[in-house]
Amino acid sequence: MTPYMSRRLKPGMKVDALRTLSYQIAVNAMEDAMEDEKSIDFGNVGLYLAGLQVCFAVVCCGCVSVLCCWLLPPDAISAVRTLAITAMVGLVLVRSPLRVGRVRGVNTIFNALRPCVAVYILALIVEQLVHTCVLPEKDSTNKGTIRRALYHVVSAFLIISGLVRAKTPRSESDVPFLVVVTCLLATALVPPPPMSRSGPLCEPTDLLGAGERVLRALLFSAVYVVLVYAAAPNQNVTNELFICVARAMSASIWVLSATSWALPIAPLQVAIALFSRLNERDDSESAMDPSNPPYGEHMPLNGTLSDADSEVDRLESAGGSEPSDPETIKAALGHVRPLHAFSNGGLGNGYTGNGNGLSFNFSTGLGPTSTNKLMAVVAAREAGTGS
Repeated sequence: MTPYMSRRLKPGMKVDALRTLSYQIAVNAMEDAMEDEKSIDFGNVGLYLAGLQVCFAVVCCGCVSVLCCWLLPPDAISAVRTLAITAMVGLVLVRSPLRVGRVRGVNTIFNALRPCVAVYILALIVEQLVHTCVLPEKDSTNKGTIRRALYHVVSAFLIISGLVRAKTPRSESDVPFLVVVTCLLATALVPPPPMSRSGPLCEPTDLLGAGERVLRALLFSAVYVVLVYAAAPNQNVTNELFICVARAMSASIWVLSATSWALPIAPLQVAIALFSRLNERDDSESAMDPSNPPYGEHMPLNGTLSDADSEVDRLESAGGSEPSDPETIKAALGHVRPLHAFSNGGLGNGYTGNGNGLSFNFSTGLGPTSTNKLMAVVAAREAGTGS
């Protein structure tokens, strides 16, 4: 019994299984809230174990749905039984994240990944409903040509929307999501032609069909997981998780509805998402490089060189040997001094004595090397002129 339960329950009180489970859920929620989830440690390999766990769970759900139809006689197959077993397997496999050490952000990522199993099971239910309420004598492959054509057009829009999201996984634009919602609504209003005795929860398919189902489960989970990692939520809160799940789901749902010829696009979508995310990270790291603007030593302020920058450039180009205008030097010095922080024990405005020399606290693009040169030249010339 956990400490939390021992504080709430009196000695000798009988606790049923449901109450014990509720207390355990409350304790887990408290532990997740106390854990620091504001920063996700993407450099830790243990963080990606949750993605593998979710992919394995979805593939297991696909295999179970096939085996439930294979192991029973055709007259004993029940879609309800298949759904119950598949859902139970999925819930057990994603009950809690697998951990290797203490990884920051694993709860945030896992909470965004876990709905992938629910979305896959919901897709199986919807596909099963398409093939219900169909009379055997009405079933014909020559009918429903227009509905099939419309379904392929909708699938094409779903694929394009998923590729657009993979190209910019962290984009705040929800146009791809709205396109997917519209396409799904159109598919619901005009579904593809149904077939009797068919569906993923009651059809004992052949070996090729079973392989296609398992492959769809693997590709769908892989695309979903990669998109979640590429656009991970900022915090472990409901609104951030909902946005991340909705965008990843809308960009990967096409794998479960498109025809088999479109499945090779899924690895391409994964590659695009990974390339876009890694390239975005490289650009951000390059922008933070001190050797590049705006962190360079002579970065102009507001697009123009200040007096101090112009004076430093002129002194460096002249080698510091030619005399400079005293008024220009004083103006430059007056521009630089207010930008330096004053601390206790300082030797003046902008100077800090630390026992080893002078140090500066810079808040502009003027580098310490140029500032030291400017200070040395100004001090020397003021001493020489007696000013």
